[in-house]
Amino acid sequence: MNTDELIVIILMAGVLHLLVLTMVIRNAINQSKLTDRLAELTDEVRMLRRELAREKAQIIDKRV
Repeated sequence: MNTDELIVIILMAGVLHLLVLTMVIRNAINQSKLTDRLAELTDEVRMLRRELAREKAQIIDKRV
């Protein structure tokens, strides 16, 4: 084997390794229940902010 061929094979193996590693990590994140819980929590925080904004507006109207 030539040195150039060996370098190409090593580079191809490295790229393939990175692709497989990326797929495994993405799959683990997508399958995680923590991701779903975080999305639910984010939605709840948004709803609470809307409610607080509405109540602040009502309090200001009552004072005026």
